[in-house]
Amino acid sequence: MSYFNTKQALTDLLITSSITGIGAGDIAFENDIFDPKGKSAWLAAYFIPATTDITGKTSASSDEQRGIFQVSVFVKKDNNEYDNTQLAIIDDIISTFAYNTKIAYSGQNVDILSSTVNNGIENDSWFKRDVSINYLTFSER
Repeated sequence: MSYFNTKQALTDLLITSSITGIGAGDIAFENDIFDPKGKSAWLAAYFIPATTDITGKTSASSDEQRGIFQVSVFVKKDNNEYDNTQLAIIDDIISTFAYNTKIAYSGQNVDILSSTVNNGIENDSWFKRDVSINYLTFSER
């Protein structure tokens, strides 16, 4: 089982995808210093493991792991574009992490099950929505 490889597979896909107005330098990651000053839009990525279930009783069996890769999308509050730019970014993220997308990192295969979006909220000088990407992976014990 490798949480590291699972997170890297998801992170690599996010960084290398084509997202409206977003480059690799516009993405904040957990436990990293990030300053959004001067940006009109940016993302924050969170790896949230949820469950681990066994698929058999022997050491040759695997573990089924499920979780969420959450991508928060921030745009400047009170912008003339309202939330249009944010929704275009969200559409790109959902297209990248579409149902049945299969990704891998260092032998760890990850399947995307679904993506959901929540309502927007104000966060300081930003307007934020979260995209929750549900994933599934099978890991060797």
